[in-house]
Amino acid sequence: MRRRNTRPRGLSSLVTLALTGVAATTAVVPAHAVTVPCDTAALITAINNANTNVDPVIDLEPYCLYEVTAPYMPGADDGLPPITNNNPGGVTINGHHATIKRVSTDSFRLFEVGTLTPAPGRLTLNELTVMNGQPGANTGGGAVLVRNGSTFTGTDVAFQGGTANIGGGARFMAGSTASLTDSRISDNRTTGGASAAGGLQSEGQTTLVNTHITSNRARVAGGIGHGTGTLTINGGSIKHNTAFDNGGGINSEARGALNVTGTAITDNRVTTGGLGSGNGGGVSVGVGAATQTFTNSTIEGNTVTVRQEGDGGAGIFSLGGALTLDNTKVKGNKLIGEGGLGAGISVFGGTVNLMNASDVTGNLAAGRYSLGGGIYSRNLVNTPTVTVNRSAIDRNKVSGTGSRGAGIYNLGGTYELTDSSVQFNVAPDAPAPGGIWTNTAITSVTNTMIANNTPTNCLYSPALVTSCVG
Repeated sequence: MRRRNTRPRGLSSLVTLALTGVAATTAVVPAHAVTVPCDTAALITAINNANTNVDPVIDLEPYCLYEVTAPYMPGADDGLPPITNNNPGGVTINGHHATIKRVSTDSFRLFEVGTLTPAPGRLTLNELTVMNGQPGANTGGGAVLVRNGSTFTGTDVAFQGGTANIGGGARFMAGSTASLTDSRISDNRTTGGASAAGGLQSEGQTTLVNTHITSNRARVAGGIGHGTGTLTINGGSIKHNTAFDNGGGINSEARGALNVTGTAITDNRVTTGGLGSGNGGGVSVGVGAATQTFTNSTIEGNTVTVRQEGDGGAGIFSLGGALTLDNTKVKGNKLIGEGGLGAGISVFGGTVNLMNASDVTGNLAAGRYSLGGGIYSRNLVNTPTVTVNRSAIDRNKVSGTGSRGAGIYNLGGTYELTDSSVQFNVAPDAPAPGGIWTNTAITSVTNTMIANNTPTNCLYSPALVTSCVG
């Protein structure tokens, strides 16, 4: 008679796994997702539960409009409960293309991650539009405010129509960690005399991937305001934003590092209506020791409306720091008005390094007494050092009586030109050199073509430019 095998099947399987050297594992059960009907009260309840780690994954009704008509509790500045779940997964809201919208005469933002107490939190948003946030307090962040120690992750999200004194769309505060991927921040604005960052204010560790910052406005930093921390931008675009003082696209204070790769910074503007000068149609960089690096990017078609003598930098305005452009084009930017300085780049200190076909081309300073169609440099904050390596300063123009230096206009800066060109730049009639005007000798010129400029290449420049003839 054959002996019956009485070993339990489960035990037999474990023995087999052990004998074959394969470890037994327990299946990981994914976090349970609670589905919230198209009802704002139900959403508030779900967030409160998620904060206690009960059903921390929330699925919204696809394409639903969740209208938030009042703060989640009397006196609060948030329409939804602040996120205080700081477990590794935190709270996840899968929008499934739903929209959360403030519909109220009361002032409040929609999301706050962490609280002032402090109680940090973690929030992930997916496939969600957040609209019309308007906090009443001066902390800012129209759609979302991420506090110190808190973490925010957004994928395929949109922050639209928000209003705040700082960060009309969002504010990521110092000490926060935040990322946006395949997302949009558009049509937000800031209010108040000291308003800043129409789209996004970044002060922590922030990463933007293939994200578009579009049609926002503020007094300073129409698109993005960058204070401290590291801001990394990969791909996407910053376009059609408006500032009334500095930084139509980006205003970076240079106290934190800025790294931009493969991004189009286009058609932004600094226009009338601000409190001070107007600078940096595309990018404005303040005084600081941090690096500002642009790689494989384009800074194009940005404008500055000159309100007073000294306004400038339609493409880039830099007071200091270490600015590097690597295969980045600064082209087709415009200064409009009398006395503008630097239609392409205007620099008052620090270092500017143009390398690997970082061409400054086709920029225009339109107005009497304009200086520097391509680059304007001046010893103000400190002595600026400009390095041009394998790049072109070509086809720029200054127009109007008394305008000079269509390619380069330099007051006290130091230049090094290597394997580059300064050609086909146009200034008014002599004595206005179309190529280079400088009051300090530029002697470090290697294998660089300075030619075909109108009316002269360097003739009538106060100081010598080595190898420049006529």
